[in-house]
Amino acid sequence: MSHVTVEEVTDERWINAVHVSNGTIELLAPTTVGPRIARFGFEGARNEFRVFPEPREEWPLVGGHRLWHGPEYAPRTHQPDLEPIDAEVIDDGVALRRGADKGTGIEKAITVRMGSGASVEITHELTNRGVWPVEFAPWGLSVLKPGGTAVIPLSPQAEEDSLLPDRSITFWPYTTPGDNRLAYGEERVLVAQETDSDGPLKIGTSAGDAWVAYVNDGHAFRKDVSVDPAGTYPDRGCGAEVYTDGEILELETLGPLRTVEPGEAVEHVETWTLAKGVPRGDRHLARRHLSRPADRQPPILTVG
Repeated sequence: MSHVTVEEVTDERWINAVHVSNGTIELLAPTTVGPRIARFGFEGARNEFRVFPEPREEWPLVGGHRLWHGPEYAPRTHQPDLEPIDAEVIDDGVALRRGADKGTGIEKAITVRMGSGASVEITHELTNRGVWPVEFAPWGLSVLKPGGTAVIPLSPQAEEDSLLPDRSITFWPYTTPGDNRLAYGEERVLVAQETDSDGPLKIGTSAGDAWVAYVNDGHAFRKDVSVDPAGTYPDRGCGAEVYTDGEILELETLGPLRTVEPGEAVEHVETWTLAKGVPRGDRHLARRHLSRPADRQPPILTVG
């Protein structure tokens, strides 16, 4: 079993941060902002996340991985996370927590637990510190570097002779279903990030397969989640969403909507896995079915 190393470090960009590594993968979580994960990748290799040099004045876009709550409402969802947080080092990772947002009364926390191999467990927690019940869904968003392709599985969730629908695709108002960045296969949808694109694009799915992935320059970054078949999900039933524009691609998963009483908390767990040596093919053909393997490791993907 790989040994997990957790260290408090200084960083040129973030000043203070916590570094977690097992010799195969590594992760960096700043403590001057957050809760947020600024780096995730193979040990000593490139960062799979896109991180911007400085927050922008018109929008606090930092990059990396963050925790929001859905559905998306301004200003409730868009509370900035640019202040220092509490970080507790644990044996196999770190627990990151910030006090309740002044505008919402919702407290955010992310706990990182790393084992052996190329996987890490990310637990998102939202606690209602207000005085009345609030309905929301936990929402994990990962900002990824440009140039890759998102893979959203869309395999059948019912028998062929069923008379009821078993899958859905949701389009945001600024999205055209025939956009060249979208490729529809028999059992998956591919979303290409293109730096010369005309504008933003966003789609969501019911996430019955319980995973999404992003393939970029030979690496595959995959998120596995648990899906509640009886749950009500935001955004017309979306458990997985992909946003892209000319600079980034965001790989997003959501938990079900819940009415959270004062003092109660909800959790949403993502398992991240990295794979190397992922070939590129013709993304418009989208012929290979990406099944969910029993060991939760990402399959070898062929996308363009």
